Amino acid sequence: MKYTFVPFTSERLKAAAALNERLAASASAPFLLPQRENVDTGVVAVRREHWLVIDDSGEVRGGCLLQFHRGWVGGREADVVNVQSPLSEGLIDRRHAGVAGWMIKHVEERFRFAYAVGMGSEQAALARLFKALRWRVELVPFFFRVLSGRRMLAYLQPLRSHARFGWAVRAGAFIPLVPDLAFAAVHSYRRAPRSSGGHTGSGSSGWNTVRERYGFAVDRSEEAVTALYGDASRFYRVNAPAGAAIVCRAEYRRHPYFGNLRVATLVDAICETGSERQIVDAVTDAAREDGSDLVISNQTAPDIIGALRESGWLSYRSNFVAALSPTTAAAAASLPVFITRGDGDGLLNL
Repeated sequence: MKYTFVPFTSERLKAAAALNERLAASASAPFLLPQRENVDTGVVAVRREHWLVIDDSGEVRGGCLLQFHRGWVGGREADVVNVQSPLSEGLIDRRHAGVAGWMIKHVEERFRFAYAVGMGSEQAALARLFKALRWRVELVPFFFRVLSGRRMLAYLQPLRSHARFGWAVRAGAFIPLVPDLAFAAVHSYRRAPRSSGGHTGSGSSGWNTVRERYGFAVDRSEEAVTALYGDASRFYRVNAPAGAAIVCRAEYRRHPYFGNLRVATLVDAICETGSERQIVDAVTDAAREDGSDLVISNQTAPDIIGALRESGWLSYRSNFVAALSPTTAAAAASLPVFITRGDGDGLLNL
C-alpha cells in the first residue's frame, strides 16, 4: 500500500474523524487526532502543524504533530523539527503496522534535523521504534530538591506505595518538623562549598554565546523563550547577575504521581559559563518563596548538571527520553546537547 505524508487541511477533516472513530471503538489508542486543520497563529519562533498519513484510497492511517523551531546543530543555525504524538492505525489493524515507522522515516527525509522527547522510558514502544530506526536514544537525567519533606511524604505516591518502605513514608508524614529537617540536612550535606570568587564567565549570557557549547540545541533566544513560556500563570522567570532561568509551576490535586503537591520545574537556564550554580540557587530560593514543596529538573547540559549536584540536589531514575535522528546525531557528534523539559511536549504532564 502506498502512503503520502501531508499537512492537516480542511479537506482531510472527515477522513481524520473516521480514523478517530475506528481507534475509539477499539479503545487501544492513548489519544486521537485533533478535530481541526492547521491554523497559522502568526508566531514565527515556534510553529506547530499536524501532519497526516494518507493511503492511496484517501483514508487517513496515522498522523503526528510537528513543532518547528530554529536551532543550533553542529556549530551552525538550522531549522529543526520536533516529532510529537505519532499515531498509527497499526494499533488496531496489522495491515497498517508499518505506518509509524514509515512516518518517522518520512519526517527524517523531509526535514533534515529532527528530534523527539518524552516517551516515558527507553523500553516504551515509541523509544524502541526510534532505536530500530537508528536514532540516538537516551535518558535525560532527572534531579530534584525537596523543600517540604513532610508534604512530600504525605503526597508523593510512588514513595507512599513503595513495597518495602511505604509504611515508613506514610508514618513519617504525621511527624511535625522532622521530615523537613531531615531532607534539609541531606541537601546540605551533599552541597559543595561555593567558590568565593563568584562566576568566571565571559561576560555574556545571551543565547548566541551560550549555544556555542553544544552540538544540538533548540533556539533559546528571547523571542523563542517568550513564545514557549509566555503563559504567566504557568511560568515565571528567575533572574541572576549572569543569566536567567524559566520555572514552571504546577499545583496538583489528587494527581496519580504528585498527589496534592505544589511542584516547580526548572525548565531552562541560560547563563554564562561558571555562573550555573548561582542560577540553580536562585531558582531554589524563588521556588521556596513561591510556596513549592518540590523542585525538579531534567537536563542534559553538563554544566547545569554539575551545578545541580554541587547545590545538593538529588538524582533519581528518569522517565524522560530524548531521541535525535541519525542526521541530527551525526551533526551534534560528541558535543553535549541541550535538552530540557521545555523541548517539544516535555511539559505536557507538568
